[in-house]
Amino acid sequence: MGNNLTRRAFLGAAAASTVTLTACGGNAQSEVGDTDSSKKVVRFGMGALGAPLDMQKNGMSVAGTLTDSIFEGLLTWTDDLELVPTLLTDIPVFDDDGVTLPCELVEGVKFHDGSVLTSADVKFTFERMFDPATGAGNYANYLQIKGARDMLAGKRDNLDEGVLITDDTHFSFVLEEPSATFVPSLGVSYAHIFPHEACAAAGDSWGVGANVVGTGKFRLVSNDDATEAVFERFEDYHGEPAALDGARVVYYDDANTKLLAFKKGDIDWCDIGFSLYGQYKDDPDYAGNAYPYLPLGLQFVNLNLKDPKLSDVRVRQALSLAIDRQELVDTVMDGQGQAASGFLTPQIPGFDEAEEAFAYDPVQAKKLLDEACPDGLSLDFRTRALFSTVAEALQGYWQAIGVDVRLQEMDNGIFMEDWAAGNLQILVNGWFADYPTGDGLLSYFETENAQHHGCFYANEEFDALMQRARVELDEGAQADLYRQADDIVARQDYAMLPILYPHYNYAAKPYVKGHKVGNMSFHIANVDIDTTDQTYQG
Repeated sequence: MGNNLTRRAFLGAAAASTVTLTACGGNAQSEVGDTDSSKKVVRFGMGALGAPLDMQKNGMSVAGTLTDSIFEGLLTWTDDLELVPTLLTDIPVFDDDGVTLPCELVEGVKFHDGSVLTSADVKFTFERMFDPATGAGNYANYLQIKGARDMLAGKRDNLDEGVLITDDTHFSFVLEEPSATFVPSLGVSYAHIFPHEACAAAGDSWGVGANVVGTGKFRLVSNDDATEAVFERFEDYHGEPAALDGARVVYYDDANTKLLAFKKGDIDWCDIGFSLYGQYKDDPDYAGNAYPYLPLGLQFVNLNLKDPKLSDVRVRQALSLAIDRQELVDTVMDGQGQAASGFLTPQIPGFDEAEEAFAYDPVQAKKLLDEACPDGLSLDFRTRALFSTVAEALQGYWQAIGVDVRLQEMDNGIFMEDWAAGNLQILVNGWFADYPTGDGLLSYFETENAQHHGCFYANEEFDALMQRARVELDEGAQADLYRQADDIVARQDYAMLPILYPHYNYAAKPYVKGHKVGNMSFHIANVDIDTTDQTYQG
């Protein structure tokens, strides 16, 4: 389908032919609808993911725009950053032993293929997460489950001691030690619950194309990974159903094309990339239709510490001192951000308000670089289109102190693979907590996780602080532990180079109602369409 396909054509085409899900969806069939102009179908524009719709494997926060419509976790963080039960009847509480967490599932919850959610699906989901054959990368929040580490090490093939099933709706997690982060982590997208039979049958194809089955408000009808994904409302949803009849997520190769599509009326809702905000902020088609939001994260330079060229802390400090962060915010970001002073962001407990933004001192940077690299320094710098303007600015700062910087823009899919494999020397990345916690940001650099993030940082003191914070139930004491950890990794070791805390914006047509962004994902299932608005061309 082309980008100019109307909702009427979309709905008519869907009604003309019955759509069948792939093997993972069983035999469930559906007709999206008829050509009634009152049908509510929102069109959301975004870049193609180039990665499966499986948050155990996909580390991009923006993927939640699709996956959170299809799947659900036991708990959910709302766009108001409130933790609420979803597949559980209540937010669970640990027994007196501090490690046993009894849980009760909502009875009769159905997956999109008609199967009923049971405790066995929950156990399967977490066993799949820790099965080395899955290749999952987003398991750090759940390593406390008894048996999880042994599964990862190939020493066992189950969580029989970590997920105890009583019956179809009652089960308990058993942790290795008390944890202050485990329950909140059940509300993030990495803990989406998958149907045992359908997911196991799909194998490696799970999450590829439309090969997904969840309990969410929308079921995925089609997804070609390059043009668009088509959703329809799941009529057997266990709670209040979506107000929309359906949705289309339209993929765009570049951000400017996407914003022009919004201007023309080809899409109804999309983010406004920080690099293009200045270009569009005064456009009459965006004035009054643009909305700011503050994500729980930052943009930073990821450094591969295995590389001998980056092993000297003086080199890393020199690269940091060469960056004029405030100028970058004022120019490239058009004022939409704040110069970084650490890896923790202002909304996260543990952020040190006493610390100023990292200094800009190119003279000192050149001195440190000459001391550490008397023969000069050359670096291979890789970027995605998303961060290309920031990367170009960084290249200029580093070249100004004598670094030979070879900058190359990469395809998003290839970039993600090379980043995860540790094949990239330097890159710009964004990292965002799933909810307001220092663990969600700083765990990136724990030794066990850092090897999957292409940085290979290892510091025993940092790891110990993170472990203490993870079991500390006093919120003030926990925040102080995260503050200390942030100081070590960002201000002492320069293990990465924090750049800025971004202020993001998105655009929505006036007839799109209920839109809001709590962090990085746009939750399509939460919005509605005002069909009485004459600008809505249903």
